[in-house]
Amino acid sequence: MASEKNVSQIIRELGYEPKEHACIVVSYAPDNSLSGRLSHFFTLEYYIMQLCEKEIVFLPLQVIFFAGMFPKKEIALQIPYDTLRSVEINEVKKTLNYEVTFLTDTDTIRLSVQKKEWSEFRSAGTAATGNSFLNAGGLAAASKDWKSINWHRQNLDNTFTLLQNLPQH
Repeated sequence: MASEKNVSQIIRELGYEPKEHACIVVSYAPDNSLSGRLSHFFTLEYYIMQLCEKEIVFLPLQVIFFAGMFPKKEIALQIPYDTLRSVEINEVKKTLNYEVTFLTDTDTIRLSVQKKEWSEFRSAGTAATGNSFLNAGGLAAASKDWKSINWHRQNLDNTFTLLQNLPQH
């Protein structure tokens, strides 16, 4: 996985203006049905969510993993700030996640965000550090050095603060 600095560079190369320390790993939130939750559990579709000057930009994580040097703007999803009606952040009971809901002019978008406290042992942290749990091992995953390179953990509070303070139309 690319470092946060490399992610910001890729976002800039695509023509966006990324905000500093406003980048986290997200996935689509499942609906409340059993099939929705099972589908989400077995799906490894994660996105980098980067807050930029005029919009929120999403890049599929596999793009950064496999083609990070040559991304195309067409693969980026974006939510322009001027289309946002509301942003809601809630802790999901009995899980290790938050749910972020964006209400726009035309859609409702629900995202799942893994809590930072457990991210070293979950996909958000391993994606943000470039280490899988098996590669890092349990002791390395719990070490202070490993946490220091986990930009999902480091950026979560700042990103949520920025989201909550976005102008809503």
